[in-house]
Amino acid sequence: MRLSVFIALLIAYVVGCMAAAFVAVWAIEHIVGDLGPDVSTIVFAIIVFGLVTQVMRVLQPLMLRSHATQHARSVQLVTAARASAAELPQWSNRGELEAALRGAGLAEWAPRLADLARHCILLVPGPIAEDVTPIGACRLGGQPDMPADVDWPLRPPFQPRRRLVAGPPPGHILLGRYHWLHRLFRSRQWKQVVQRWERSHQVEAEVLNREWPLSFVAQVDFAELRAVCALDDFPATGRLLFFCDGFDWPWGEAEDQARARVIFTHQPVERLERKPVPPQFNEPVARELMPRGWAFKPRILRPTAWLLPPHAAFITQHNWPGWSDAQHDAYRHFWERLYTQYPDMFGHGEAVHQVGGTAWSIQDPVEAECARFAGDPPERADGWQLVLQIDSDIEVGMEWGDVGRLYVCACKEDVVAGSFDRCWTVMQCY
Repeated sequence: MRLSVFIALLIAYVVGCMAAAFVAVWAIEHIVGDLGPDVSTIVFAIIVFGLVTQVMRVLQPLMLRSHATQHARSVQLVTAARASAAELPQWSNRGELEAALRGAGLAEWAPRLADLARHCILLVPGPIAEDVTPIGACRLGGQPDMPADVDWPLRPPFQPRRRLVAGPPPGHILLGRYHWLHRLFRSRQWKQVVQRWERSHQVEAEVLNREWPLSFVAQVDFAELRAVCALDDFPATGRLLFFCDGFDWPWGEAEDQARARVIFTHQPVERLERKPVPPQFNEPVARELMPRGWAFKPRILRPTAWLLPPHAAFITQHNWPGWSDAQHDAYRHFWERLYTQYPDMFGHGEAVHQVGGTAWSIQDPVEAECARFAGDPPERADGWQLVLQIDSDIEVGMEWGDVGRLYVCACKEDVVAGSFDRCWTVMQCY
């Protein structure tokens, strides 16, 4: 069943429930007399809740069956990918990529997909280690290698200032299905939850309402990348350092851009120094708000060149006419085979750090989102280029939303000019 039809039927059922509840309340009042507005509202809500609950009991097995079918389909794809992973050839140009796509069963779609392929650099995660990382080398987290005269970037206090007063705690999450009983009788557990909830808001406001250092996310050495592959329009030398708020992430709006910063420097290695972590990160209030810490563990990144077609989600997002379920499955199979053959590089499709190429968007296409947030018309979306994509890495302490990704994009003319201070940052998650 199509999602739109399912939603329409669900809305129709809810409206029907409300109509039935209204008739029931009218009948009760006709029999026993006027109930008053408060009692009538309560009776109406109870009836609607009961009817909606009943349909959810019917739909739950159907939803579980649908999820089980989708899971079985995914398992079949992964199994088939593992069985044929050795058959997937490595390619070095569009012709070889087109042949690989044809071999994956994509036939007439292979030329179009190969034409959309872009050269990029995958930053393959290495071991977690600070002391063995050379100054200026590609790296996640740790301490940034910056010129001595460049200060650690800060984000300004939030405007307007965050209020200290917290709303009611989400009892159904913190205390389970019987949270209303705890709230009704003001149990000890409820009082503890309220205290922790109010304290968390006070701590959050204390951090957000003051100037605060951004967390160091990654640094990229373009000379190191150039030795692997010369990306069009990207500089041959220099280093890009990326910082981001580790607590309140930049979702893409213009006001969010203060919570991310890109620094680009041409200073040679001998003029760089490993900056110490800001003392604010060790304050008690900081540790209370972010128990896992504001500074991420360092992880070495190894650049690897690829010519990649758009990710499987790209096709779904653009809704290509004529793209059937069979072709969608074949393309997913192609990517599963790639993940299986090169698990260190692609992290099974779940941990991809990348420079250049096309973004692995989780929601709407990232380049188009940046254009929209920056105020560019839709036709200008092709003028935006992914500069850096950083995935969640739980081991080093990075989790962007619900295991999401950070995307740093820029206008292509800014990339050519090396004006990375004009980058735009967007976060997407599942």
